[in-house]
Amino acid sequence: MSVDPWSVYSGNALAALSHISNNDCSFPLARTLEVTFVSTRDNEQNVTVSQDIEANISAFVQRIRQLAPRLNMIKMSGGPDPMERVDVTYLYFGSLTTQLVQFTSRIDISYGFGRAFHFLNADAIRNLTYLASRFELGGEQTVQLIRQNAPTLQYLHVAYRCVNISGIIQDADGSYVEYPHLQTLEVNRGYDSRTPLRYKFDGAVPFPGLRRLVCVNEYPFGDALVLFRGNAATLEFLQLTMTRELAIALPQSSIFTATSHPKLRCVILKLHPSMMPVNYIDDPEIIQFMMDIAPDAAVRKISKWCVNQLPPRLLSLFGKHTSLQVLDLPDLRLSIWNAMTLIQSLPLLSDIHAAAPTLDPMPDGATARNVVAYVTSNYSPMGTRFRCWHFGCDFSRRMKDKVKPFLLLVLACPNFDYAAAVDYEREKFVKLLEKTIGMVAYKKHAPRLQRLLFGGWTNSFLHSPNSTRGSGNGSSQPN
Repeated sequence: MSVDPWSVYSGNALAALSHISNNDCSFPLARTLEVTFVSTRDNEQNVTVSQDIEANISAFVQRIRQLAPRLNMIKMSGGPDPMERVDVTYLYFGSLTTQLVQFTSRIDISYGFGRAFHFLNADAIRNLTYLASRFELGGEQTVQLIRQNAPTLQYLHVAYRCVNISGIIQDADGSYVEYPHLQTLEVNRGYDSRTPLRYKFDGAVPFPGLRRLVCVNEYPFGDALVLFRGNAATLEFLQLTMTRELAIALPQSSIFTATSHPKLRCVILKLHPSMMPVNYIDDPEIIQFMMDIAPDAAVRKISKWCVNQLPPRLLSLFGKHTSLQVLDLPDLRLSIWNAMTLIQSLPLLSDIHAAAPTLDPMPDGATARNVVAYVTSNYSPMGTRFRCWHFGCDFSRRMKDKVKPFLLLVLACPNFDYAAAVDYEREKFVKLLEKTIGMVAYKKHAPRLQRLLFGGWTNSFLHSPNSTRGSGNGSSQPN
């Protein structure tokens, strides 16, 4: 809901809610309240400091609690305009927001809230289990709020541009802060041209039970290596924004060793935009890091942006992850022959997210005329778990050139039944499938090939890009 703080201060907001009876408008099952603060000059003029503003704020918040007694999460965005009256804004906006969040255990502060967060009475907010601060970390109120809720937090999202994150790891007296129940940590560090302070935090293990770590840190990495300390036995999901420098820094820190992360099941490595359009996946440092990050071959999902080639070393990397179930490389361009080699080496692979495969270059012995017989003789059956290939739009290739490789894949993989084109290309793709299946070379296999026409529709939910089927613990929340 949209809330004008000035209407709360004046009592007008309470008056509007008071006309609604609990029977007419109540939300007994509501768990989340989304509030956008939008100030209007008209209401501002109606507020004087002589009014009992604190009483109006308390009564308004109490009325919200009556209408939605089971709220346990509040999402706030917006905030005071810097041009508003300081006498009221600084005195009372913090009171309003603090009282709103006091009866919840989960807070999400969105972009646009900005400086308003500094008005919170952080000392009055305790026992949070979920805290997302989606703007600059730096104000003492923000740091204090995070630290004092360390004993109960289970989810923490921190965005910051300051030199280091020592504030949430060390108290003012220098003692270390531990987050014993934190399971998900998302750290988003913006670019800072200053050299980061290289804190070592000797002996600090701030996140001992961490299961999911999303680290969007622009290099230099600074003190953030401490995020990995002490949670090797529990970490299941890791998402990193990669630079070549980071690929060098992490191995040097000995964070990932041969048996260090036995539960790690999902690894998502993304290139930072500053590295594009160069295809750094060919860089030996990054390839080596990817080979070292989970050498026990337990990873079930590997995801990476802007990989458009598959160097031999990287192909061997994927081949050794025999438990891999999802390969999510949207920009990857594979020939159907490399794809089938990959599927052969990954017995549990069920989903590929990549560009539509190509027929060329043809292997020795295969020609345009005998390609169907070549596949049925040399590749069938294989990849019994493989079922789905998601591919995006590629205007550099004709649609009819995308169809035949998928039909060959059906012949090779007995359970492959879904080539997932983007929505606006799906109809054209299906029509070309029907036409190609009627061609002489494919016609005798028509009953089998027609699965590609219909299987995808019945299994579209299972194979949707947001599905976690076969992906271990799923992917990151809002990238």
